[in-house]
Amino acid sequence: MGEASGIEDDYTKVTIATIVSVSILIIIYLLLSDVWQKVAENSESFSNSSIIALLYRMICCGFCVYAIIYMFRSGPANMHVVRLEGNEDVLLHPIGIQKFVTFSSWTLLTCTGFFLLSSINQLRFIFDASSISWLISFQTVLFCMGISMAFLTATVVRYVILPNMITNNNSHSHMFLYHEQIMHNFSAVFLGFDLLMVKPDLVAEFAIFGLLIGIAYISFAYVLAYFGPGFFVYSFLHPQPKIAPLFATGLAACIALFYLGLWLITQLGDSLWWLQLVILVTWLSLIVQFRMEENSPAAG
Repeated sequence: MGEASGIEDDYTKVTIATIVSVSILIIIYLLLSDVWQKVAENSESFSNSSIIALLYRMICCGFCVYAIIYMFRSGPANMHVVRLEGNEDVLLHPIGIQKFVTFSSWTLLTCTGFFLLSSINQLRFIFDASSISWLISFQTVLFCMGISMAFLTATVVRYVILPNMITNNNSHSHMFLYHEQIMHNFSAVFLGFDLLMVKPDLVAEFAIFGLLIGIAYISFAYVLAYFGPGFFVYSFLHPQPKIAPLFATGLAACIALFYLGLWLITQLGDSLWWLQLVILVTWLSLIVQFRMEENSPAAG
């Protein structure tokens, strides 16, 4: 991808310009549209008087918080990255907070943030305490980001990352540790069933938050590469190849598309709750993977 290409084939400037342009367009939309008004209007629908929903959210929050703790305590990780210089693959063993550079770790943090805030806000609702408007709105934004990221993460891990690791005969047993399971599988399960249980009022315009978190992660990845340790966690984020501008912005677009797919499920209405359940369970069964395939190499 690198040595045979000349300088004329280096699309780094185009890639960075594309990311900056998309970021500016997102900011303009957030400033000029009525999306924030819709967030404020619909946020109350995320809270209700159901004790079962409250307990569910608190339990999910507990699982997510422990996953974060587990990441700090589980020792060095195995992370295949791509160097900015030379565009070469290397294996790193990050520890502690260094592990939180992956998109899946951002998914975990977003999921944790949602369940924490939703538990707090629902407790205030149940005990008739005065609500804090920005907390409720932030909860809505985190949900829209989190559920889209979780479904995309599960899909990419099952159909791209794991098959590639098996094809390249890379060790992948670590992909099924507790915190990896929460990031790659249970985040989607937790948020998917919260969607069915609470039935929040969602609108199509909230897909912009998927674009927002996607472009935020991409920007973070580039700052990490250019001003940090000098690597990309994912090879498709390297700015040099001709396809790089499409890949870089495609991640953000995919998050928004996944949100729209989930939003469409909610449009079926309460009378078709059983169909919503069937579609969601089927979708989840197609993207989660809780254990290695029997014929996969299990080198650890």
